[in-house]
Amino acid sequence: MASSKNKQEARLQELILSAKRRNIHVRTEKLLREAGYRAKSGSCRVKGQDVILIDRDARISDQIEFLAGELAAREQARCNTPPAVSEN
Repeated sequence: MASSKNKQEARLQELILSAKRRNIHVRTEKLLREAGYRAKSGSCRVKGQDVILIDRDARISDQIEFLAGELAAREQARCNTPPAVSEN
């Protein structure tokens, strides 16, 4: 089981490096929760910088799934953007 966890942690680090190469900042943070709602991982732009926030208390498999999905969606959007628009 420890080997599986190490493989998952390595996969998460690979995804974080992939995001960094795309100029996307990934932060793993303890997302605070209050009564009545549940915070979850997400993405935003801060001062023009793409940022992905990952809930560090989430299972590592959920962190991997979320980050992989975010990166895939961004790649898909980039591929579907006409060249004249994506150059600006």
